[in-house]
Amino acid sequence: MKRRILLALVLAAVLAAPALAGPDAAAIPGDADGDMHLTRAELAGAILGYLRDGGSAGAATGRQDVQDAACVYSCWGGTPLEVTDSAGRETVMVRPLRRVVVFNGETLETLRSLDFETERIVGIDKYSMEKSAFFPEFQDAENVGSIWSPDLERVVSLRPDAVFLYATISTGACDEIQAKLQSSDPSIRIFRFDCYKPASYMDEVETVGAITGREEEAARFAAFYTGIMDRIAGEVAALSEGDRVPVYFEYYDEYKTVATGSGYDEKIRLAGGRNLFADEPAEYPNIEPEAVIAANPSVVIKLVGKKLEFGGYRGGDAAPFAALQHQIMARPGWWSLDAVQQQRVYLIHSDLLGGAQHFIGTAYLAEWFSPERFAGLDPGTLHRQYLREFQHLAFDPLTDGIFVYP
Repeated sequence: MKRRILLALVLAAVLAAPALAGPDAAAIPGDADGDMHLTRAELAGAILGYLRDGGSAGAATGRQDVQDAACVYSCWGGTPLEVTDSAGRETVMVRPLRRVVVFNGETLETLRSLDFETERIVGIDKYSMEKSAFFPEFQDAENVGSIWSPDLERVVSLRPDAVFLYATISTGACDEIQAKLQSSDPSIRIFRFDCYKPASYMDEVETVGAITGREEEAARFAAFYTGIMDRIAGEVAALSEGDRVPVYFEYYDEYKTVATGSGYDEKIRLAGGRNLFADEPAEYPNIEPEAVIAANPSVVIKLVGKKLEFGGYRGGDAAPFAALQHQIMARPGWWSLDAVQQQRVYLIHSDLLGGAQHFIGTAYLAEWFSPERFAGLDPGTLHRQYLREFQHLAFDPLTDGIFVYP
């Protein structure tokens, strides 16, 4: 508590003064003896030095140094913060993040869930920039391209102290970006997170919360997320393999499905389903139409959102959903499927199942697979709560967009 009070006093004392450029990224600011441990006396000395020099251009301690030192002392106990990202890379931080570039929308969404300040995010990827309805506050940020076509000159010109990349997908492209950036400016810290995989997401939220100084916000979001996922897991745990609902999950293309190793297969199992094509050798195999008829799924799930670009945060027109569902159910021979006869053919938008919102999509799958078991889950209301409380968006998924059908 005393450290928090001291931080508030420091910020009040220096807030009105101009910031000086060029902080040393390798040392703790204010650490006079260089032992990588900022003591109370050293922090006080840094504050007094700043006040004595009046924040002049020639001052030994600048505004940002004092603010950063106060943060290191109050938040990290005066020692560097050691973090390990999802690629297993260890990074030692001696200052809080001030200027951040984010190359993946899932991490950008997660940062917003943790209330990380918008103004500290100075650059975002082109695909997040295109999602103006979902990321309206970042439309003034710099567009740094994509991981496959990055604008590295622009990234470097933004003088970021951290860049976020994927950890386990497109690793070659991300490795190349990391190597080039660190070659251009070794002080840029690179963090690798996916922020879309259920198995690792909560660990990532905790680590990102530590990196950004948003531990309390991370804990609050984690409680919301695990409250949903733990409820689903508790119900599904009672199911035997034979009790799981047989599911045919179709990717964007007709008769392209998912198998073990894909994120969608993982979510099917988490929700209590049994993926009928889980044993296919490829993660996203193409199968013969006859194979689906022979397997006779009880539930069919169709993914929309990319090659089938309608719905989601783009708007609330149900006509394309209804037309596609009718087309699927009218495929040759499908009239005999249990899923068609029982009207259990569902469409779901990739916004809810392929990214940071996967827990909302998993809740929908659970409700569709076992409607009686999950009668009170109400994924639509959970989605609205997530957008309002954690994404700070006025968008109402129950009235402003269509994410599932019917």
